[in-house]
Amino acid sequence: MRKIYFANRLLILARNIDDYMPDGGYNALHKYSTINELRQFVTKFATNDQLYVGCVYFHDESRLWQHFCSLFRCIEAAGGIVQNGRSEYLVINRLGVPDLPKGKAEPGESPQENALREVQEETGLTNLQLGAHIAETFHTYRLGDDIILKRTTWFAMHVNGRPELNPQAEENITDAQWLTRAEVHRAARHTYASLKDVFMAV
Repeated sequence: MRKIYFANRLLILARNIDDYMPDGGYNALHKYSTINELRQFVTKFATNDQLYVGCVYFHDESRLWQHFCSLFRCIEAAGGIVQNGRSEYLVINRLGVPDLPKGKAEPGESPQENALREVQEETGLTNLQLGAHIAETFHTYRLGDDIILKRTTWFAMHVNGRPELNPQAEENITDAQWLTRAEVHRAARHTYASLKDVFMAV
């Protein structure tokens, strides 16, 4: 099962509709049969703000995912959830929204290299210790004539002590803070829909 966010609206790809059942159920359902019908459904979902939670289901989830990705220009990104020596977590503020450090991969970068570089650039942290893979998130947006599907791979990270943070203004980051777990969970109420699960993973 995969969750793909269209702004704050959610589209589920799954083997069957029972793999994930949101509160209130779905208001858009599609059983995959052909790529053209899939394209029509995704276009309808993307352009109709009244469709809040949709599901496309098919017994071969790998094939469904392959065909779904073919409808978009796909971009890879990575980021990190950083814990310091006092068991606090790093949260940044980007354009007035609680966020986590992340960014697009450069050519030839592994997800791990991508994640470490972005966290260092966006926060000024050094001596980061890379931890386990946590999750992948997917969201879409328009860039010129293209519809982008961005996959962001998330890793746990650790840094000793409680180092000073230096938010990267060029990336519209106005603040960076060390927060307790409870404070991170409160911030999750105000972050992007695609990031809520990542915030709640700390």
